[in-house]
Amino acid sequence: GTYFAIDEGKLLDYAASAKQCGIDMLVMDDGWFGVRNDDRSGLGDWYVNREKFPGGLKSFVDKVNAIGLKFGIWIEPEMVNPDSELYRAHPDWALHVNGRARREGRNQLVLDMTRADVIEYLFTRFKEIFSSCNVEYVKWDMNRGLSEAASAGRAACEQKTIYHDYVLGVYKLTGCCRRNFPIFILKTVLRAAAGSTWAC
Repeated sequence: GTYFAIDEGKLLDYAASAKQCGIDMLVMDDGWFGVRNDDRSGLGDWYVNREKFPGGLKSFVDKVNAIGLKFGIWIEPEMVNPDSELYRAHPDWALHVNGRARREGRNQLVLDMTRADVIEYLFTRFKEIFSSCNVEYVKWDMNRGLSEAASAGRAACEQKTIYHDYVLGVYKLTGCCRRNFPIFILKTVLRAAAGSTWAC
């Protein structure tokens, strides 16, 4: 309805109209975090945009609940925009082959989910968000495939298992979310990513 031009006032108007129509949940889609006003920037910066939600996420969600609706939220953990605070701080966290161009898809690069520090960052950010307010549904997107599937954290001889270890890393993140938040009901194989020393 609003694409990236969301803010608290617009969504509360939607919530009030939705309630009158018999809808029972408002799911806030892309555009609520970081400097995210289009699909070219901000992905990976998982903190609430205070220009759009001046009182923070809890204040907004409490108002949605007061209208009589449940609240859901959109995330896309595996991806990052080159134009983001996360990428500028950690360009090595994106899958890439040293010495080759990094190809974007949908203006995105893929985060290296074989790395324990990437999983720790994502879980820490989402734990803070999901603990801050009454989130009852999570829409978890993944909108592009892997390319340049190599990790800056590994030697050349250790790159051949990247695809497999990437999936194990995603399982680890979803497993951490499941163990800490009952809203995550996905059935996942809870195995640690190869070489990971971090546990949720």
